[in-house]
Amino acid sequence: DGGAMHVATLSKTHSLASPACPLDIGRFHRRVTAPVTAAASSQTDDDGVSMARITQKLFAGAMVAGALTLTSCGPAAAEAGQKHPPVIDMPGGCTLEALDLFKDTRAKFSLEVGTTGALPEAVLDLGGCDYSGQDLSGKILSGVIATGANFSNATLVGAEMSRAKGQDAIFTGANMRSVNAYEVNLGGSDLTNVDFDNAILTNARFGKGKGGEW
Repeated sequence: DGGAMHVATLSKTHSLASPACPLDIGRFHRRVTAPVTAAASSQTDDDGVSMARITQKLFAGAMVAGALTLTSCGPAAAEAGQKHPPVIDMPGGCTLEALDLFKDTRAKFSLEVGTTGALPEAVLDLGGCDYSGQDLSGKILSGVIATGANFSNATLVGAEMSRAKGQDAIFTGANMRSVNAYEVNLGGSDLTNVDFDNAILTNARFGKGKGGEW
């Protein structure tokens, strides 16, 4: 039947993350369907156009029609190679749930996230956030940017914060027992009365902050 409808199924990869929907930086495939008439399919076959070309055209058409619009419970995800906005600017702002964004990726690839910049889409920027007095025990803060953040009197017992950038932050009175602060940069931060008992501070940086202040 020349008017019969066939369905072509396409797939596009997305990355999901938001404070309101704390999913790890994962990938999922969204199925997109586009109608193609049998007549059009037959004509295409007769003309010898490859299926790859057909798929490419269908995909472009679906994009134009908005069929690939992704609705999720958070902000639009960053593309590969691009950073997300600072957490303070995300919906919900500086919540405890926001600290769980990309946690598995940051825990496993803290070098790539926090040092080499190979995974900028997994970077969590906590700059300007206020977590003073809150319980962050066991949280994965590896590779985060926490410049200027406030963790005064916070509890970070057993937290993982290897290769985190915490310059010019406030940690006064924080409980950081058994924290893993391997290669963390705390230059210029206020560490008055911080409890580092049993903490891992191998290759950690202290001293002057970004502005040259101690």
